[in-house]
Parts: sequence; C-alpha cells; structure tokens
Amino acid sequence: MADAGDHPSGDPFDPVREVMAEPSEATDSVPRLLGLLDTGEPTVRLAGTFGLCLVAVADPDSIPTIVTRLADRLEGEGRAEATVAYEYLVSQYPRRVDEVLRERDDSGQATPPGRGNDSTTDRDDVGRVRPPGVGAYDPRTVEPNRSVIDPADPQRHPEADEPDSPSNGPETAADDPSGPTPGRFRSEPTDRQQWNRLYERLSAIVDHSRFEDLMVLSGRTRDRYADVSRVLAVKDSAERAIALRLFHPPREDRDAFVADLSDALAEWRAVGDHSNIVTVFDVGDRPQPWAATEPIVETLADRAGRLEPPAAVSLAIDLADGLAYAHQHGVIHGGLDPENVALPGADETPETGALDNFALLGVYRWYVTPATCLDPRYAAPEYYDRRFGRIDHATDVYHLGAVLYRLLTGRPPFVGPFDAIRESVMQDEPPEPSSVADLPNRLDRIVTKAMGKHTLGRYETINDLRGDLARVHEELTTDAE
Repeated sequence: MADAGDHPSGDPFDPVREVMAEPSEATDSVPRLLGLLDTGEPTVRLAGTFGLCLVAVADPDSIPTIVTRLADRLEGEGRAEATVAYEYLVSQYPRRVDEVLRERDDSGQATPPGRGNDSTTDRDDVGRVRPPGVGAYDPRTVEPNRSVIDPADPQRHPEADEPDSPSNGPETAADDPSGPTPGRFRSEPTDRQQWNRLYERLSAIVDHSRFEDLMVLSGRTRDRYADVSRVLAVKDSAERAIALRLFHPPREDRDAFVADLSDALAEWRAVGDHSNIVTVFDVGDRPQPWAATEPIVETLADRAGRLEPPAAVSLAIDLADGLAYAHQHGVIHGGLDPENVALPGADETPETGALDNFALLGVYRWYVTPATCLDPRYAAPEYYDRRFGRIDHATDVYHLGAVLYRLLTGRPPFVGPFDAIRESVMQDEPPEPSSVADLPNRLDRIVTKAMGKHTLGRYETINDLRGDLARVHEELTTDAE
C-alpha cells in the first residue's frame, strides 16, 4: 500500500490542487487521484475523493474510468472514501453509471457490493444501480436536490406547481382502518392564471397530437403522477371525452426522465387494448410529457368498506387478467395499489376494474422517493429491501394479493406509522383476511401465498394466482346458491 509520503512531489495534495485550478483539463490526474485512495491517511483519501468528483463534473467522459476503478476499491482500507465518490456519481449520473455496471456484468466482472444487504447487490430487475447500502425503498432517505417527502402521504408530489393547493389523496398510512377518503377526482379551485396555463398547454399539445382539437370539460386535478383534466377531444369530426395527463417532471435529469417516461408510456399503450387496462389514446413530450387516456370515474381508493367475497374475487380475477396480458408482452405494472384500480362507478354493473398508471412507477422511483407514487402499506417487501427479490412479475403478484386483502376486508393489509409498516412487511407473516372479517379460510391461503415475503415463495405466475381465484369464485358462487 502506498503512503502519503510516496508521492513523487512529496506533497500528496498536489493532484487535488491541479484539479481545483483547472478541472476541465485534469482528466490525466485520475490515476494519481485514485492512488490517493490507497494511502494510509484518511485526510489524503478524502482529498482524492473530492478531486475525483471534481473531475467527473468537469469531464463526464471520465466517469466510466472512475466508476470502474472505484468499484474495485469498495472493499479494503479506502472503502469509505471510495464509497463516498461512488455514491455521488450514482446520484448525479445514474444513466452513465448504469451503463458502466452493465458492461461489468456482461464481462463477468464483480458487481460493486452493497452494504447492509448481506451478499446481495442493490441492482434492480433492469440493471440500474443504487448506491451501496441505500435500501431498496426507504422514503426517509433524502434524495440529492429533491424535496423531503412525508412517507405517510404517498400522494404528495414534490414537483407540484402550486404547493399550497389542496390535495385529495388516497388512503393514508395511519392507524385508522375505516377505509379510504373519497374524492380523488374532486376538482381543485382554479384561478384565471391556472386556466390560461392549461389552455396554452392544450394548444401546444394539439400541434403534436393526433387530435384536431381539445376542449376543457373540467378543471385540473392532482394525481400522483400527473395533473389531470377532463377534456373533449375531436378527431375526424368525432368527439370523445378523455383524461389529459400532464406528467410531473423531476427537478433534475429531465432529459433522462422524459426518455424513460416515453418508453414506459409506449409499454402501457401497447397493452392498453386489454379491457382490464386503462386505454392510452395518444402520448407526447411537448410542451411537457403528456398522455391522453380514457377518463376514470373513481378508483378503489375512493370506495369505503369491503365487497362481498364473490364480488371481491371476481374483481381480482379481472385485474389478474390484465396483469397476465401485460406479462405476456413483457410489461410489469410494478406499482399496483387501490389508487391504481379504476372502477366504472357505483351506479354501473357488473363490478369490474381496470389497471391504471401501468409501468410508471418503474420510471418515477428513480427520480422521486417511491412513497410518492406507491402506498407503503401495499408495497412488496422487495421495495424495502432487495434481499427479498427483484422487482418483477412476482411484485405484481404480491400487490394483487394486497389489493385482494383490501377488497375482502375493507382495510389495507398493514396499518400504522411508516416504520411500523416497514417492519411488519419485512418481518411479520402475511395477514389473513379471515382474522378481521367473516370470510372462508380458503381465501386466506390465496392471500398469504400471493403476499409471500420472498418472490420465490409466491405464485410462480399471475395465471397460477388467477387459477386459484377462479376455483374459489366458483365455490363461493355455488355456496351462495
């Protein structure tokens, strides 16, 4: 191991001074700065860390080299300082770091180890990387340059245009098990300035859409992912009521966000022809990312109380059909909870449902705290800790099981403060619906298997879950007769 005094100039801080003087011309200093991380002096290692971060900011092309060399130093005496630099690069340049680590995986090199997750890495199902030691889902963590988000209010979005405007959010993570608060699509008060802004955006969207005209039918409402307005769309002289969604962009990495969101919307649109998935008619990214979808009357989060077992299971089967169709096309929802179950309205029969906001959480969770977009009480364990598995089709299985619990009991599977919910999700046995409602025990087995802690312990596919639901539905219907 090198010592601080081994530097040729006799002063180990010279490379850092050079970088501070001319960061844009200091790429050649990277080997010497990395060498400082191998010294025995903590202050020298910290100086090297600072220098490497400066070089990366001034010359992003140096990031692959720096990340690769840092990854080799995440163990040993300089681990703490190497990790500081590594985490900084992950937070500021996630896509570049992602590309580097993908190449490492493809070449068979070891992935940077995570801290606090045994031998598991902190990479998700698509290979993106989190800083070592950062939990898979911890809304208490303050993301760089992001607003602090209250984990008990998953509806609140840090990028709201008017932070003082009221929010009609979904169920909140509180001890009250009585059910959701209705009114998700209750219109917010809109002043003239807000209306003018909306009209300006509509005019710009018409220029980049398949519609001939867009006319506002109702004012803006705030959704977890977007501002939503009910709009009359005209195409080929035919009129259709649609929901126009203007998505909330993050403060940082907007170009990357728009690209990722565009991919997710394309996936949603590709599977939106299924009757149990909300239809996407058109999408675009100018003047800001938007989507035109079928309007939603209400969601499961707007409904209080529980359904009778046959109706609850029937609705779960519909949702399973939508998920199965998406999985066949390689698309996962990733964020299913009552807020994302669209219902046709209380006065319409039969009761059915459609999956909303398909694939969006897979994008947003890299730009905002996940609790902004997913109710923590329904979140699968792998959102809290990667040791439970990857976020993939099995995550949808868990979320459908949690939604089924809500349908059968009228309450979420876990209640309480965020910390208590997090511990219960990771440590307690999956809840049994019959423990809180008068229900057949055979429903317990379905819910607890779907909500297994580890992804490998759940139903292997959504179709396997659907098969058990169909058999129980037939039994329940026969019993009722």
